Amino acid sequence: MAEYVTRRNFMTLLAAAAPGALVFAPSFSGSSLLAQASPAPDPKILSDLVAGNHILVRKGVIVIHGHLSVRHDKNPNRFFMSKAIAPESIVAADIMEFDLDSKAIDPKGREGYQERFIHSEIFRARPEVNAVIHAHTPSLLPFTASDVPLQPVQQQVTFLPERVKMHRNGDRGDTIVNIEQAKAMVKTMGNDGALLLHGHGVVVVGNSIPTVVGRAIELELNGRVQRDIIAMGGKPLPLLPDPKGGNGYGRGWDAWLKEEQRLVK
Repeated sequence: MAEYVTRRNFMTLLAAAAPGALVFAPSFSGSSLLAQASPAPDPKILSDLVAGNHILVRKGVIVIHGHLSVRHDKNPNRFFMSKAIAPESIVAADIMEFDLDSKAIDPKGREGYQERFIHSEIFRARPEVNAVIHAHTPSLLPFTASDVPLQPVQQQVTFLPERVKMHRNGDRGDTIVNIEQAKAMVKTMGNDGALLLHGHGVVVVGNSIPTVVGRAIELELNGRVQRDIIAMGGKPLPLLPDPKGGNGYGRGWDAWLKEEQRLVK
């Protein structure tokens, strides 16, 4: 694939690709990890990764600072995410492959996000997780810097515990920029579907890109609903967690993807 690809051309190439066609084919010249090169992934996870970033921006989950990643479908010890740019600007050529130490396989001069360790340590610790979002979602930020707990108050977020945990990394809402800090975050998160970062943002996980994007969008709505309850002078009455909750976003994903395809024409 050419180094520079427009969003429109990317979607066209994916639509035309035959099953099993090689769409992601990095050149490994100069990489220190040449011997560890992975098989080409399913092209759909890469197109979903690009589209998912754009969808998260349009739905108000990500505002400039934030990122989405997906585990390699043929090598569980690798994952994909964009180089460090604003998510609404991402195109196919921006996607990079990383190992679970957050080392780029074939950087080609591109820089990864500083906070990619959030993603790599979750993938390392939780084999059931295949997609991760970190975002500074405006409707959730008040819950990251107050004693008001974020709670599930609408039925599309019952993947949450009754109170979402908060992780503190320093005293200034510091970014997580190394393995040790990310391991501490993962320990706080446990097996939960989401985690607040003190004065900073939120982490959401899921078994696929459609699931994690759906969860993040519904969590953004949940934050607004809970704030409305409090603004009315009410007390949130949280829903009970559902071990099977937070997976039924197929209808929403189909609609968001069709919107993406219309916009890139």
